[in-house]
Amino acid sequence: MPEFSEAVAPTLKYIPWMAILIAVSGFFSGSEAAFFSLSLSQRRSLKKSPRSAIALGLLERPERLLMGILFWNLAINLAYFTLASKAAIAVGDSSSVAAGVTLGALLAIIVFGEFVPKSFAVGKPLLFIRFVSVPLALAVRILDACLPAIKLVSEFSRRLVWPGLKPEPYLELEDLNRAVASPSEASELFEHERGVLRNIIRLSEIRVEEWMRPRTQFLTFRPPVNLADLGGQKTPSGHMLITDSEGKEVVSAVDLSRLRPEDSQDISTKAQPLVVVPWCATIADALRKLTETRRRVAIVVNELGESIGILTWDELFEAILQIDGSTQRNLTSAEVSLADDGSWLATGMTKLRKLERVIGQRLEIAGPQTVGGVMQESLRRLPEPGDECIVGSLHFEFVETNDAGESLIRVRSIEAAPGTEPAE
Repeated sequence: MPEFSEAVAPTLKYIPWMAILIAVSGFFSGSEAAFFSLSLSQRRSLKKSPRSAIALGLLERPERLLMGILFWNLAINLAYFTLASKAAIAVGDSSSVAAGVTLGALLAIIVFGEFVPKSFAVGKPLLFIRFVSVPLALAVRILDACLPAIKLVSEFSRRLVWPGLKPEPYLELEDLNRAVASPSEASELFEHERGVLRNIIRLSEIRVEEWMRPRTQFLTFRPPVNLADLGGQKTPSGHMLITDSEGKEVVSAVDLSRLRPEDSQDISTKAQPLVVVPWCATIADALRKLTETRRRVAIVVNELGESIGILTWDELFEAILQIDGSTQRNLTSAEVSLADDGSWLATGMTKLRKLERVIGQRLEIAGPQTVGGVMQESLRRLPEPGDECIVGSLHFEFVETNDAGESLIRVRSIEAAPGTEPAE
């Protein structure tokens, strides 16, 4: 026993410093676990606390926070194992004691520098964050001057070692589709809820040109505008769309549902600028822009910058939630339907891109963008019931115009169509 005490004695001077380093390592390890394990409800609780401003500031830049924590943790661990190596060397010729010191140092930092602090931090993240926010913010702030150099080295290493490495998405679209489609034993979703989730997922697949309200289906007003210009009627879009002085392009909109009686004298002061989105953008892109700018109406422009339609906040959510089956957005989901004879019935306003997707066939048609436009250009006049034409590989037949003024057109593949000469 005296021999063991003599062998271990040279290591005692390192133990206090190693204990301090273990505590600091546990501080950073626990901070990482606490900050990056917060649930949505815990984040909301953190926002409600008046003493959480520093923690919220750290969470606003998670990449900076994580890089700071990992850097300091790595530096502390390197210093710790340097002292552990010196302690093992200090025992002299006793290899068994040196091995015991090394193993003990390793177990100590694993248990007290990683396992214990992380377990406590994950179990009580809000409490842990409350105690570590100030020193952690100071540690990250000290590192700010070195962060650009660290990022440069990290990016250079990634490009050199893994030039084709791409970040893995948190969730694939197919994962969401499977999650919605698969039944859950713990919590059964009603069919309406499933429909809403499917609609939300589809936002990233549908272009705005398919859901927009075309120019023929909304009213515009040239300034100066007055409530009397409405003639006591509500506009189809629910907004008073104001054009430029020439009456060509829509530049602003007034949400009629939010007007108060005292605003009726000068409604131009309630006009808001529009969000501009290209025709090829997705509904998800448009919704994100509307949310970021806190606007209610987006104007859709074509390749030349000309406005071709609008997309409103209310209509987007009516389509997602399927509140009103008569809205324009819901009509677009039923613009093309398969008939009993194998043909497709489409409205005249159906976009050719949507028709392509439904029938699974690429259409080599230049010029018109709608089914009705194809017939009108082919016939060189407004189509009437009974009119037929062949354009490309499709046969178009004008069926009727319903009470709402919408045209109904039958579309067949040219193999299934009756013998009709192609239109010149």
